[in-house]
This record gives sequence, structure tokens and C-alpha cells, in this order.
Amino acid sequence: MALSVHIKKKLKDFELAVDFDMDEGIVGFLGSSGCGKSMTLKCIAGIETPDEGRIVLDDEVLFDKKSGINLSPQKRKVGYLFQNYALFPHMTVKQNIEAGLAASGKSKQEKKEIVERLLEQFHIKELENSYPVRISGGQQQRLCIARAIALEPEIILMDEATSALDPISTQKTEELMVELKKNYTVIIVTHNMQQAARVADKTAFFFMGDLI
Repeated sequence: MALSVHIKKKLKDFELAVDFDMDEGIVGFLGSSGCGKSMTLKCIAGIETPDEGRIVLDDEVLFDKKSGINLSPQKRKVGYLFQNYALFPHMTVKQNIEAGLAASGKSKQEKKEIVERLLEQFHIKELENSYPVRISGGQQQRLCIARAIALEPEIILMDEATSALDPISTQKTEELMVELKKNYTVIIVTHNMQQAARVADKTAFFFMGDLI
């Protein structure tokens, strides 16, 4: 899916200025902490609002300052994986995926079929009645991805997806990233240049708000 991002946003210490277009595959965002990588993801997802510019996903305008268009996160076909997972601690694995479908408009049977398929696809079926605190970091990451995919996104944004994982779980998550690009456009935020080289088709560098 084609993504076009041309935005500016004034931050505390600098102005974020992002201009890029991508069609498919995985793009890695590299740069030091606080340089605008995560903020860019949040602007694409609709969690943050740029001061000016335009964001278009597969011919659908998500944001256009001049035209007054700013779709809510729920109306954007964007799957967002937060760095801290953002799972609901009081819900089971199965309920966390179901929560992502709450406003989908799908029938009860459709939701059930989607949840069952994702539990099997991401190898967390045996954990469906477990709570997030009781499962490993790698399992939590797979749950996050399953919940994001349940919404049938066109693009998946992954913010430091492996920062809290052990080496084996990191490798498995990287393999999953590569698998995801068969069906989705993917953007990953990482501090690890080796990881970007392993999984990303293209890499963009951030330096104090500027995308290089």
C-alpha cells in the first residue's frame, strides 16, 4: 500500500519535518532518542496531529491541514504497536484481541472466527485464557501484532518492537516482520542498525527532526 507523508510539527527543542513516500515492504526509521521517530508514527496513526502538511494512505487522505481533514485513529487503516505493548492487563489474551474488534461493525460470529484464526496464526491459542502478566515478552509481542491485524490494517507501525525482548524472541519477531511484509506495508522504529539491515528494505535516518 502506498503511503505519502509530508508534515511538520513543532516540538519542544526543534521542528519535526518529514517528507517521504513508500509503496511496499519494510522501512526502518533510525536515529537517536527524541529525534522524532515515534512522533512520526503517532502522526501517521492519528494519535498526534501535525501543525501542517498532508498524509495519504493508498489514495485515502488521513490528514490535510489545508483541507481540514484529520481522520480519527479508529478510521485510519493503521495498525500501531506501542513500545510498551499497551495491552489491557485485566483482559485475557483472547479478550485483548476481541477488544480490538469492538468497534469493527462485524457480527459476533465473524469476530469469533477472526480471533480464533489469529490465536492459531500467532501460536498463542494455548494462552488464550492467560493474562498479559503471565506470558513472556515475545508472546506479548505476538499478541500485540495479532490485535493490530484484527483491525485489517493496510499498514503496520512498530515502535521499538524488540527493545524489551531477549535475543531468541528478537530473532523470532524479526522473522515475523519479514513475514508481515508479504501482506502489509511496515514501518519499524529501531536504534539497531544491524536490525534495520536484516529486515528493512529501505532505511531512513532522523536527525533532530529532519528525515535524511
